[in-house]
Amino acid sequence: MDMKKLLKRFGLFITILLLTVDIFATEVSMVEKQLSDCEKLHGKELVSAGNELMQTFYEEKLTDTQIVFSANDNPQFINQQMWYWASEYFYAHQAYPQALKYGLQALPLCSNDEDRANYLSLISLIYFRQSNYEQAANYAKQCYKLDEKSGDPDVMSSSLNTLAGIYIGANQPKEAEQYILKGIKLAKQANNPARMAVLQGMASEVYHALGDAKEALKYINEACKLEQKLGNEHKLMVRLSQKASVLIGLHDYKEAKSLLNQVIPYLEKVGDKQSLAISCNKMGMALMGENRNDEAVWYYRKAADIFANIGDRGNEMHSRKGLYECLWSSNPDSAKIELNRFNDLKDSLYNMASAESLARYNAEFGSDWLLHENELQKEKNQKTIIWGVIILVLLVGVVWLLMRRKMRLREVALQTIINGLQPQAPKEIAIEQEELGAFDQELLDRLVNEVKINMADGIVSIEALASKLCITRGQLNRRIKSITGVTTQQYVLRIRLEHARLLLVDNKEMPISEVAMKCGFEDATSFSRAFRRTFEKSPSQYRNER
Repeated sequence: MDMKKLLKRFGLFITILLLTVDIFATEVSMVEKQLSDCEKLHGKELVSAGNELMQTFYEEKLTDTQIVFSANDNPQFINQQMWYWASEYFYAHQAYPQALKYGLQALPLCSNDEDRANYLSLISLIYFRQSNYEQAANYAKQCYKLDEKSGDPDVMSSSLNTLAGIYIGANQPKEAEQYILKGIKLAKQANNPARMAVLQGMASEVYHALGDAKEALKYINEACKLEQKLGNEHKLMVRLSQKASVLIGLHDYKEAKSLLNQVIPYLEKVGDKQSLAISCNKMGMALMGENRNDEAVWYYRKAADIFANIGDRGNEMHSRKGLYECLWSSNPDSAKIELNRFNDLKDSLYNMASAESLARYNAEFGSDWLLHENELQKEKNQKTIIWGVIILVLLVGVVWLLMRRKMRLREVALQTIINGLQPQAPKEIAIEQEELGAFDQELLDRLVNEVKINMADGIVSIEALASKLCITRGQLNRRIKSITGVTTQQYVLRIRLEHARLLLVDNKEMPISEVAMKCGFEDATSFSRAFRRTFEKSPSQYRNER
């Protein structure tokens, strides 16, 4: 590329970036002023100001329906909602310091485990974006503990994916591997393709960092197929950017650049600054691989400016390193400036205390479930030694057959939800369901039917369902857990959410709040959170993509 054209292009980018930053700074200041004003108000004035702020968040499409406060609402509840959605707002706009401030203010006001897990997850992600891996691991650990308590494999897999990302960011891929593999195992139980695509994308990054290009390519190809099948254009572009990293590692710079040339214009168009800057870093790497350092400088510079603006020090460090390497032969003085910036960032991120703290979190939490599994395995081995001589062959055969049947029954049982709600289920699913015992199949069919009948009346009571099915609650829980591998409560929630997906697509004029009520949710906010956590997008986003 001609140097004059390069300078002109860079100058245009800086001008646009400065204008964008100025506009965004004005918007941020307005929202911060609204929040500051609300902290000084009480009574009707607080309700009025709070509703005005929630209107802003609704217009930003953070909430699917406008949240309206009344004079009967507790001021603590109003503050909790305002601060939580403010944190979501600033996180969406990649203003991480403000997002963190309001997320931390909202967290102590949260009274139930489900909402608390959502808040912890958001705060963990904010710390991660700021490259504060110690705090990110701390809050992700707390979130996972609550998710584990719920018994929902879907949300557990989401938290494990976050933990894997934290350890990748901290340059500890071996530790990340254990989290992502367990997350994938749980995602298979949850039968959520959208979640599986996210986890496979993360698995690709883990194995890329471990230097296993074959595994990395396998996982990212599977992730791309799923995103394409689901029609998620934005996430597909992110996956293609991840695939470019793997190709660069394989020295296939031409194919990597081809993918990034699709991805970068799209990300610029939709305004995803974080993913755009990451992709620019990757383009710089690909161009460096072809010894086109002058062109690589432009992409690294663009990435560094974006990361510096949004406060992502970890990724900015990689941009500075790329600039140093590109500039060293042509402009040593500029290269030294970038090297100094790189070292400053590195020192702030990877000091010994932080590394030790992160290692402690891994020892205390990351290996908890491994230690638990090891203890179980130890007990099993002891029994095998005692009884193995007598019944080893028979025991192994029986256990293998039972485990194989149990896993297949669980997979089929989860598909039963969709089959019970969609009249035209694929034939192959119907064939697999024949493998369920007649009694088990009848129980699931009756449960799905009772949930569909009763969910429009409000919260579905497990006690009431058990009564309708003429068994005790304990018996119902044991039977459902045995057949599906999840609790009755989580199974019922998935039925309601699957029904919601059908309503969103088949009745596009139906308000989100009405969909929520028809599926047994008390309000649109709790419905949106449950839907977003399960399907990785809000109800309105899901509807618009179909």
